[in-house]
Amino acid sequence: MSYTVIDKKAEHHSFGVWPVKINVDTTLTLVKQENDHLGISYDCVFSGVKSGHVQGGPIQVDGDMTKVVNDNPKVLVIISGYQKTAAYASMHVKITVDAPVIGTITIFDSTLGGNIPAGNAWELIAEGMKAELNAK
Repeated sequence: MSYTVIDKKAEHHSFGVWPVKINVDTTLTLVKQENDHLGISYDCVFSGVKSGHVQGGPIQVDGDMTKVVNDNPKVLVIISGYQKTAAYASMHVKITVDAPVIGTITIFDSTLGGNIPAGNAWELIAEGMKAELNAK
C-alpha cells in the first residue's frame, strides 16, 4: 500500500553506562492514509544490553491518545496536541520504554506535522509525471 509522507523525524538516544548501556535510534514517519486518516510508521534500532530492530505501521491516529503498543518490554505511545485540518496536521509524539535494568526511558519526544497534500500518493505521482511530460 502506498501512503503520502507528511513528515519524518529521527532521534538518537544513549542511556546508562557500560556494561548496561543502550543506544536507540528511532525514526517516525507521519503519513496520510486512505480516507484522509493519519498514521505513524516506525523504525527503531537498538543496541547494548540487547540488540535488535523493529519496524511497522502505520498505526492510525485520529486524536490525542495514550496506548501501550507492546507489553514486554512495555512500550507506551503518547499522542498530544493533535490538530488536523483539510490541509495541515500536527501532533506531539512521546514514546517511553521500560528497559531492563535501566528503567523507563524516553526514545522519542518530538512534534510531527506538515501540509497534507490533496489526493493520494499515486495521484500525486501521476500529476508529477504528466507535468514533466507536458514540459518537454
